[in-house]
Amino acid sequence: MTTSLNNAAHRATKIILLLASLFVLATFAGCSSGGSGDDRQAGIEGTGIVSGFGSVYIEGMEFETDDATILFVGEEVPESKLSVGDRVAVTGTLDADGRAHADRIVYLRTLDGPIESIETDGERGSLVALGQRVYFDGNTTFVNTPADELAAGDLIAVSGFTRPSNRVYAESIRQSETDFVPNNSTLEIEGPIDTIAGTRLTIGDQVIDFANADIRPSRAALTPGSRIEAFGSRDASRTDPLIASRINVQSLNEAPEGQQILVGAEIRDYEDLSDFVAGGWRIDAQEAERQGDVTTALAPGVRVSVRGVFKNGRVRARTLWVEPRANGMLQAPADAIDSNADTLTLFGRTIHVSAQTGYTDNSATNDRTLRMSTLSPGDTLRVPLYMDHGKTVARRIVRVPDSEADDAAVAGHVTDTTRNGANATLVVAGVNTQLADDTTTYYDADGTTIDAQTFFTRVDAGARVRLVGPQNGAQISVVRSARILLDQTN
Repeated sequence: MTTSLNNAAHRATKIILLLASLFVLATFAGCSSGGSGDDRQAGIEGTGIVSGFGSVYIEGMEFETDDATILFVGEEVPESKLSVGDRVAVTGTLDADGRAHADRIVYLRTLDGPIESIETDGERGSLVALGQRVYFDGNTTFVNTPADELAAGDLIAVSGFTRPSNRVYAESIRQSETDFVPNNSTLEIEGPIDTIAGTRLTIGDQVIDFANADIRPSRAALTPGSRIEAFGSRDASRTDPLIASRINVQSLNEAPEGQQILVGAEIRDYEDLSDFVAGGWRIDAQEAERQGDVTTALAPGVRVSVRGVFKNGRVRARTLWVEPRANGMLQAPADAIDSNADTLTLFGRTIHVSAQTGYTDNSATNDRTLRMSTLSPGDTLRVPLYMDHGKTVARRIVRVPDSEADDAAVAGHVTDTTRNGANATLVVAGVNTQLADDTTTYYDADGTTIDAQTFFTRVDAGARVRLVGPQNGAQISVVRSARILLDQTN
């Protein structure tokens, strides 16, 4: 599949670089450097999400790529083919100064197929491809086509994670530059086998015919529950089987004893803190330093970032980072940027930047290496965010196109509602917003206009909303567009 990528970037903060240095120093404790700080002394490998460029940042850790081989759908490509949000596998080395050098980076797809149906409120929603339900939201990178421009029949590649019941969460979505050709386009699907009978199996609602497939390591490895990646072609109907040309049966990753491991993934199987699987690695985190969100209970589907060492068949984690998904959004010109304190201010509110905060530049500048230090007060930013112990934390920072720079916006659950006849005040993501029935247009999630009574009935029932209008100090007054957002459980 040939794709055209946009430019996106992710900031690796001083915190994560310090952790990486401490991680390496701990690894090398008691070992001789054997030469200059540029000597490469330890291997590192793992899997994670691309989190920035200017080198390649994976899970916030910078990998120099001067000598790296980068593979994208089996082809060697330049670094520019990768995008923030891509799930990748990396192998490389660490030197005594804590610098990581990538030898090989491989883009990993979760699914590649034609869209069968799509539902979106513009940014958040879900689609079906190869019988799999794929969820996306404000954290998902749409590499070359916005969510609201995708349509049934478009051929897409999804890089992300498969959750229980074969639900897929997309970290990045690309639209192919070529059309889907029935019985010709090479498709891919990944996940656990649900059923198997004769020479057919199912992953979710997709039937796969493996009668003539090259099965690695062997056909005997195909059993219900086995995780596979299948490649093949399919006719136009979603009920047609995928005719597999190759099936890889996935097993847990192994590494040399003492190898340094970086894992950024959603938990797949969870027994307890000393025994869970994420990113294909079995992990023991009972002695790990817990970072990020320390209150969320570990469970399948929880996103973790782990650094550790491979010993006795599993990753012995030194650090365990947990971060929730964004549950709110602010968009406005930045009041202030403080790169030393890792904070920015929107609507008069202080927003903290974490080690995992993502950066995307959709403005005319289109800076692939966007960082906190390159942002300026007055830049119009869209910031998906979450709350952590009373602090507002940015999940991603997007510098918006000039065409959107005049709009202020907020999104999330309504935490306070005051109705006064035809006027109302809503508090969303901590921001006061003023609405007036004679000037505010109300919309359902599909963009259909609705009356004010229907809108507020939905709000009272707990609906999430997106409000757009002129900024007036620390509030929006008066909201021009008030839209119900999709009620999505994923």
